[in-house]
Amino acid sequence: MRRRTLLAGIGALSTGCLGARSPQPSSTQSQTGASEPPTSTARPPCVSGTETPSTDSSDESATDGEYRLSGLSESTNTDGPAVTYVLEASAFYSGDAVERKAERTGEEQVVTDISAVSDDEVRDAIETAIRTGSWRSNTLPDGLAETVSRVDFFIGVSVDDTYTHIGLELYRLHPDQPPAVEFSAAIVDDTVSDESPGAIELKLTNRSSTTQTVFSGTVPPFGMVFAESGEGDDEFLLWRKYEEEGCVNFTEDSWMRCDVGKLTELQPCQSVTRRYEVLPSVTTRHPEYTVPPGPGTYRITDSLTYYEESGAPESELSFEVRFSLDAVR
Repeated sequence: MRRRTLLAGIGALSTGCLGARSPQPSSTQSQTGASEPPTSTARPPCVSGTETPSTDSSDESATDGEYRLSGLSESTNTDGPAVTYVLEASAFYSGDAVERKAERTGEEQVVTDISAVSDDEVRDAIETAIRTGSWRSNTLPDGLAETVSRVDFFIGVSVDDTYTHIGLELYRLHPDQPPAVEFSAAIVDDTVSDESPGAIELKLTNRSSTTQTVFSGTVPPFGMVFAESGEGDDEFLLWRKYEEEGCVNFTEDSWMRCDVGKLTELQPCQSVTRRYEVLPSVTTRHPEYTVPPGPGTYRITDSLTYYEESGAPESELSFEVRFSLDAVR
């Protein structure tokens, strides 16, 4: 009996390197019939959505500004697959593990030797996916979708002595569709003063008709946000209560961040917004990191990945935000 559930779930918390995992291209997919690969769906108009509000707003009004924020601009790039069909290895089992799976589930596991696949194009696609991790094409060989749907594990290809039984998953993508997840930024408080910080908001919106999962650093979804000077190597940390939202710890002379990643689910048309403060020079909140070096132009750059289904190809969203800090004293 053909299994339809992907085996590569990563759960609610995944270990990684400084909040990142190796990016893989992606697009959106959804399951269809047993003989067809998953396919992406059309985008809804998203005239309204559920927004996660910012939590770090200040009610104080500025009386003597130190800086003025201005000239914010943003640019984004989404790197996803440029092909319509992707076949990927999704399960790696030993022969004994396959038998245990059959006993545990009570379902027959269909195992096929690659030599029994008679069609050359179908066999070549399967061998490529197993040996390299994925097969990608704009055309689908006749019989490939049916074969992958019918067979749970292929043998006779893997050179691994342990994981001899490989399961595959076929995805149908629409690379010409707009990206599912959009990024935007805005100045929401343009005055940095002793009484009140300035603030910038970063926002992600799911413009697709299916749930998208965003993989990011330990403080989701944007991590710790640093602004780099456009005139040199200086930078400063835009402030948020990072220690309350992720595995971040400030000490007297340094800060530490756990090498883990977290997942943020975005429902169709949902947005998540985070507010980040530009603190004044008199702040006591870790001024060695949070006080701007001085007036000038700054930029925020980062990237994150998202996907519709665990184990499916990913898209990588890169963004850059530029703004100016103008001295007003």
